[in-house]
Amino acid sequence: MLLKFSVVLAKLSFYSCLLIFLCAFSAKAQQAKNLVIGVEDIAYYPYFDYTGSDTSLSKTILDKFAADNGYTLTYVALPVKKFSKWLYENDIDFKYPDNKRWHQPSATEHNAEYYSDPLFYLRAGTVVLLENSDKPKTYFHSLGMISGFDPTLWREEIIKGEVSILDDSSTKVLIKHLVNGLVDGIDVDIAVADYYLNTLGLNHVLTYSNTLPQDLFSHQLSTIKYPEIIEQFNQWLNANHAFIQANLQQFNIPKEEPVRPCAQLCP
Repeated sequence: MLLKFSVVLAKLSFYSCLLIFLCAFSAKAQQAKNLVIGVEDIAYYPYFDYTGSDTSLSKTILDKFAADNGYTLTYVALPVKKFSKWLYENDIDFKYPDNKRWHQPSATEHNAEYYSDPLFYLRAGTVVLLENSDKPKTYFHSLGMISGFDPTLWREEIIKGEVSILDDSSTKVLIKHLVNGLVDGIDVDIAVADYYLNTLGLNHVLTYSNTLPQDLFSHQLSTIKYPEIIEQFNQWLNANHAFIQANLQQFNIPKEEPVRPCAQLCP
């Protein structure tokens, strides 16, 4: 009788543990169905604008991924100046946009552990009025930049005091500064510059400087919680290349892709 009781007790313990495991797994699965994505609280349309627009390139891509895989998404706008701490100090599952290159190697305590493949590539360069496209580097003494963005192409000149930065959270304001001669150039993607130029009703022609360095970089999705969803997203990106390319055209964004192996451009 005692032996039978021990066997029954062992079975009950096993099934109790199994039930706890299944409940925990189910809770995590349910939580994973509702994904919270931290996004920048600025407008950088057509790439993203989660505070003032119902659509953008990145939102179209992320929403389609969610719909195809049974997820719902909640976007939470967060301050750019606290970007490196988002995943650790806010109740979010993912961060967008992100890029492993943006994090200092020594700041590992605030680095995401998992990064997706690139959603798309953007160009970092200095946008100028067309008539100034061939001005030498010595012409540039003041630059406009989005608040919180890193002036990676101008660090040395800034340290030497050769270039000053006028930053603002509004790309529209930076465009006005440029056309009114308050800055010599602005460091934004050309698709963003052209969009806000048009919304202002200005007929100036903007272009990248031909004499200044440019760089390609990507927007990625990052997380410290869900590496399996990052892998799922990577597979979806690979399978939906045509969808992404079609939307680049829809949003009037030039296709940018690295054309050579490089340590600086990739990812």
